[in-house]
Amino acid sequence: MPPWTRLIRFVAAEDHQIYTGQPLDDSLDIGQAYSSGQPIKARLLSAPSLLDDPLHATLSDQVRTVKALLPPLDPQRVGTIRALGANFVQPGQNEVEAKKNRPPIPILFYKPATALGGPEGEIVVPLVAREGGVDQADYEVELGVVLSRPTKDITASEASAHILAYTLTNDVSFRKRMFAVPQWGLGKSFDGSLPIGPVLVHPSLIPNPEDVRLKTEVNGKTVQEGSTSQHLWKVFETVAQLSQGTTLPAGTLISMGTPPGEGFKQNPPRWLKHGDLVVVSGDKGLGSLRNWVREEGVQTAVKAKL
Repeated sequence: MPPWTRLIRFVAAEDHQIYTGQPLDDSLDIGQAYSSGQPIKARLLSAPSLLDDPLHATLSDQVRTVKALLPPLDPQRVGTIRALGANFVQPGQNEVEAKKNRPPIPILFYKPATALGGPEGEIVVPLVAREGGVDQADYEVELGVVLSRPTKDITASEASAHILAYTLTNDVSFRKRMFAVPQWGLGKSFDGSLPIGPVLVHPSLIPNPEDVRLKTEVNGKTVQEGSTSQHLWKVFETVAQLSQGTTLPAGTLISMGTPPGEGFKQNPPRWLKHGDLVVVSGDKGLGSLRNWVREEGVQTAVKAKL
């Protein structure tokens, strides 16, 4: 048995302190439960943060009630986020040929830790992204991989021993700025543009990360659905590749790319708008991550829990 299975990070109702813990009902979809106001209780981790002692953290007997759900990783502890682009087989492609002809190395870009957001928070479309009246904000459900230890120059066969947890990410992208120049960074790096969570899932629950179902819904309509079996660069291969000549610190978050169905590929394009509810979800205990879209400067309220 692993020392924990699914962890959340939260503000406790009892003392208003921040804790990491495992929900008492380990089958609960935390995102859905929190959104509906269902009480959530959790056994506390022996350390305030999983990253304090990632290889030896255990659960204590102390229990607290969730007042506010936070990103499962502390943004101050994550560092630079790695993310993959164009990492899925696309509609109409032959899967075997697409994987055979994948790029020689992963297509990598970076997001700052300030991009991290959490469950039920807002996805803010900043004023600068709305110049000219078209912001082109878009959703991207992805599998997130969290590393347990400093990682450098490993092989794909060694990578599983370096994985601490899996989580959901929504790589919110602002296409107008993203495609204005060859480098995507300025269209990917706004504050809060990478909601993650709501849970960290122990790798024992996802022994094969290439068998995870992912889905995005906007205002209750499914707009994106796929499986990590369609990854061009697989999780273990990616960790190994990114570690070559580069130290990946403990707590590094890698977002693995998104399946087909993004808004900019729709006909007509489907952009995120003020007041939209975006829900990304996954099986294998990942649950659902819910966020509301707010356009900066618009006074109409959205329903995010702040």
